[in-house]
Amino acid sequence: MIHANLSRILILNQNWIGDVLFSTPAIRALRRRYPQAYIACLAPRRVSEVLSHNPHLDEVLVYNERSMLVTLFEPLRVLFTLRKRRFDAVFFFHRSRSKAFLAMLAGIRSRFGFARGGRGWLLTHAVPLPETPVHKIDLFLYLLERFGIPSAGRWPEIEATAEEESSLVRLLSLEGVSIDRPYAVLHVGGNWELKRWPIGYFIRWTKLFLKNKDWKIVLCGSEGEKNLAQEVVDAFSGGNVISLCGRTTFGQLTALMKRASLVLSNDSGPIHVAVSQRARTLGLYGPTSPRETGPVSEGPMRVLWKDVGCHVPCYFRACSGRACMELLTPEEVYERAEELLAL
Repeated sequence: MIHANLSRILILNQNWIGDVLFSTPAIRALRRRYPQAYIACLAPRRVSEVLSHNPHLDEVLVYNERSMLVTLFEPLRVLFTLRKRRFDAVFFFHRSRSKAFLAMLAGIRSRFGFARGGRGWLLTHAVPLPETPVHKIDLFLYLLERFGIPSAGRWPEIEATAEEESSLVRLLSLEGVSIDRPYAVLHVGGNWELKRWPIGYFIRWTKLFLKNKDWKIVLCGSEGEKNLAQEVVDAFSGGNVISLCGRTTFGQLTALMKRASLVLSNDSGPIHVAVSQRARTLGLYGPTSPRETGPVSEGPMRVLWKDVGCHVPCYFRACSGRACMELLTPEEVYERAEELLAL
């Protein structure tokens, strides 16, 4: 059990958008257990915008991930920041030994985490990993529960501001998309190729969908995914398919998902943003495991995944077959979308 009067709590968070979203139920559990505490997260810059939209945090402390590895200045700056904040406890949602060492040097007297990677000696309160693999959301909740902090629900949680919602409406209006009419959001990207449903399949799915529905299709994603999205846009005329790739802030993306009537996405950060907003969401999974990293939602949701006999999760960067994604046909995915919309 943990001391009942923790007042300044630090969370060492994950490095990727999806994983950070998976941590939000645990952040909520900490806030429910310590409603008066000052709670901060330490995380790399690329996920700081996600954490800034978490309603249960008082502060987001940002570090430069690359500089942490190649210079002494950044670790010293982080160490100074942690000492100045005078945290009395830190929870490690990340397995980093170097961050655990910094927390110890910063004088954080209570350090909670999983005993793995040879860092057990850096923790004051260490627990073993679960004996069987669990979803990442449940992994973070399991850590807290071992120290007497009960779950406050499994659903991810982020919020867009009113200004972000208004700016999203203006952006959509400029593209001819009215929020008074239904639109579907597609995310065709992913942080490596094998996780992506073929672009040709997205195009076929969109043709099937628009044949039966007078909707707008909005593609979302990062600047680096613009070319992928543009391949889909170029297959259509008439302005029913548009791309906002690289044109939205994280808050605007959140608002986009909140207002969407349907979201179709590969296994990537945007799918977890969508389910956090309780959007009707259809997830396309292949080399990754829905049991461990699938979307978790309080809203209507379906995950499509084919068991092709491979070990999952698979972290190969290349594959001659890609059967796990290519067996998910546009026709099947369209049928599942219709079923989801009927709920």
